[in-house]
Amino acid sequence: MRARILRVLPFAAFVLAAGAIAQQGPSTMPVDQVRPGMTGYGLTVFRGTEPERFDVEVVDVLHGFRPDQDLILIRTPHPTLEHARAVGGMSGSPIYLEGKLVGAYAYGWPFGMDPIAGVTPIANMTAEMDRPYRPDSFPGARELALGPPRARSARSAGYDRRRLAGLPAYRGDRTDAFGPLRAHLAGRTPPAEGRMRPAATPLMLGGFTDRVAAMLGDEMEAMGWVPLQGGGGRRAPQVDTERRFVDGGAIGVQLVRGDISATAIGTVTHVGTGRRLVAFGHPMMNAGELGLPTATARVLHILASTARSFKIAEATAPLGTLVHDRQAAIVVDTGLEAATIPMRLKLNGLVQPPRDEWNVELASHRVLTPTLIFSTLANAIEASSSDKTDVMFTARYTVTIDGLDPITLEDHGYMGAGPGDLRALSGLRLFDLMEIAYGNAFEPTRLTAIDLELDLEFGDETLTIVEASVPTQEVDPGSTVEVRVRMRRYDESEVVRVIPVRIPERLAGESVKIELNPGSRVGVEHAVPRNLQDLVNRVYESYDATAVVAELKMPSRGLRFPGHVVRSLPRGALDALTRQSGTEPGRPFVTQVRQSVDVGHVVQGSADLTLDVRERPRHR
Repeated sequence: MRARILRVLPFAAFVLAAGAIAQQGPSTMPVDQVRPGMTGYGLTVFRGTEPERFDVEVVDVLHGFRPDQDLILIRTPHPTLEHARAVGGMSGSPIYLEGKLVGAYAYGWPFGMDPIAGVTPIANMTAEMDRPYRPDSFPGARELALGPPRARSARSAGYDRRRLAGLPAYRGDRTDAFGPLRAHLAGRTPPAEGRMRPAATPLMLGGFTDRVAAMLGDEMEAMGWVPLQGGGGRRAPQVDTERRFVDGGAIGVQLVRGDISATAIGTVTHVGTGRRLVAFGHPMMNAGELGLPTATARVLHILASTARSFKIAEATAPLGTLVHDRQAAIVVDTGLEAATIPMRLKLNGLVQPPRDEWNVELASHRVLTPTLIFSTLANAIEASSSDKTDVMFTARYTVTIDGLDPITLEDHGYMGAGPGDLRALSGLRLFDLMEIAYGNAFEPTRLTAIDLELDLEFGDETLTIVEASVPTQEVDPGSTVEVRVRMRRYDESEVVRVIPVRIPERLAGESVKIELNPGSRVGVEHAVPRNLQDLVNRVYESYDATAVVAELKMPSRGLRFPGHVVRSLPRGALDALTRQSGTEPGRPFVTQVRQSVDVGHVVQGSADLTLDVRERPRHR
């Protein structure tokens, strides 16, 4: 045994020495040494996983292209690139002059006739590679045994979640699935046609229907991504040799993986001597410290187009986390495993669908996660049933938020255009919980799991409010009025429900209006939230879509304070309280008295009536 060990040692020493030499990396060339006419080569994957060379020739240097960043203009006289010109997915391909790394293929002109590209200087990219990140930036991320562990905390003192992506803190306003994404894009200016753009980043969608892919594309293309129908859903486990990045190799940023997938494709520029690498040569979202899962990737084909050429590729093996999304590059830490959100979606009520259960892992990020969850949900439903007919649904789901007990909710709704009626899905309180998890101003937290079952029943079982009536228009103060609500079913049969509404004595001598609405349209006044649990309680405290709510509007106002609500204040008291000094003044609202009745079916329509309240009760 001793002799065997001695024979192995020289070979092991050779491997270690070779690894040390490889880790030194190539020498680099600064921009001020680049001259027109210089020739060299680039590395990128044209097919498979192995990088190939392509020739480059320097056109010139464009100074001050970005803040503190020049741009090297190159021509790429390669048969594929002469034909395809600027190729989405090549972003990050390392460019070498005189054997030295000068930068990354990153920019091109749309509809350009020549194979001209812009190269981001390597000095700008390596500066980002060395940039530290805050220890609390990636809650739930797991350190791998590839280097010294770093302390990581999901909570830290003095945290203000409003700093995320420059978006306002969530305080309980209803949101929609694409709201965070639209807010993030609100300040972005799309580049004019004549301006150089980052080489488009293909977002390869695997397992998506055409309609959902188009919907997702409409929302995400403004970020520089080009959503494309591709592959990369469930695949067989990959061999360990795929679990490494190389200069010029393909890299994927995985937004969704599992039964469906969404992967942004680019190219690795340089793998550093430690755990980090740089890629893309331009930002992906320009969102700073991002925390998205990354993976090695395989290129199937380069599709040439006069409008926009791109690589068709798919992720092969998860590896690393995108930790910086900056002007000059994205930075990946291969020793960090990003937190993801497991989501199970079960569809009930369909007859022999192709699939009735979907399991995915989603990237965890305030701006992206709501969009990804909505798209996953919509895609699963449309892929399982394309019927264009009336559908009732019941959504039962459990959402786990770090630091809180699991939250279980049930929502009801109606899809007028079949299971693909996406408007109805956007009303799920699931999306309010996501905003609470990622946008609250009280403490850092995150979604950790979603389990959702959707019961579908074909047919129109809604009740539409037709009319509201009372026995008499003149009522006593302090009395209870029986409001008869007439509702019609789809089959024209009618039902009547009676809602007792008490008339407050302070309305003596007034005319009051009573409105009848579905519970899904009625907002509830809440106390100003003091903590994370208060926000969750607000989600629970809402009316269901199967309720008819009678709202009696009062000629008075109330105030919302932290932890409590004061209703029906006299004007003098209201003025005094709203003028008070303090960090949390009361927030006024119109006082309303509400009564509700659950009718067991999703309610639509509305009605109203007006009552005259006598000065004095007619009967004592």
